Amino acid sequence: MTPQEILEQKAIDAAISGFWQEAIEHNRHILKIDSRNIDACLRLGYAYLQVSDLKYAQKFYRKALRLQPKNNIATEHLEKIQILEKKKKLKTNNTNKFDPDLFLEVPGKTRTVQLVNLGKKEDLAGLSVGVEIKLKSKKRRLEVRSMDNEYIGTLPDDISKRLLYFIKESSRYKTYIKEIDLTQVAIFVVEISKGKKVKHYPSFPSNPHTMLNDIQKIENEEKESTDGEHEDSGEIDEDDQWVDFEQEEDKEDLKNYVDVEEEDEE
Repeated sequence: MTPQEILEQKAIDAAISGFWQEAIEHNRHILKIDSRNIDACLRLGYAYLQVSDLKYAQKFYRKALRLQPKNNIATEHLEKIQILEKKKKLKTNNTNKFDPDLFLEVPGKTRTVQLVNLGKKEDLAGLSVGVEIKLKSKKRRLEVRSMDNEYIGTLPDDISKRLLYFIKESSRYKTYIKEIDLTQVAIFVVEISKGKKVKHYPSFPSNPHTMLNDIQKIENEEKESTDGEHEDSGEIDEDDQWVDFEQEEDKEDLKNYVDVEEEDEE
């Protein structure tokens, strides 16, 4: 590898590990060697954005545009900076280093999810990669919100329904921003623990066709088991007298793991 290639790899590794000041130093060194290195300019713009230095982030994104006038990455990030300046809302300071293994994929236990129905650009502009966010239940779907409760987007219907069911059965998850710009957001969902009823089922099956089929299977097994108990005894189970109570209890369980917002159906 050439000295410049070594510097580029160091700059990339530093950014992946969240060592933004190191990334800045390496990329600046690259520009001293090659002042027209557009990748170094883009990396510098991003690194300065991560430490909330909008002035220098803007400087290097503009330089990238001078070198390549139609560069979409530079254009989009300059728009993001303009939003942050207009709203006087500094980007979430991401100087704290996050674990580079944070986004380690574990089959069945983690999933990268592209959000739909994204929120306002001014809210998205204030978020950084690696920031923890939260899930919020609303009308049979799961919304994704910042820790300040700003709306980010919604999980696709199939994953929403599966996770809502798993959460209702006492499963727990953590969620982080994995990729973000003004037009798309990818989050990383990590299973922390699973409820007893769903312990034999993966939170995120590899086969997308089983996403909702598994839930139907669990419900059918539960129904058959309940019907069998009634047939054997010839009597109504005393637990049936407490259906309303159990439903309220389920709702309380759900509130323990996601924010629940009740609304009348439109």
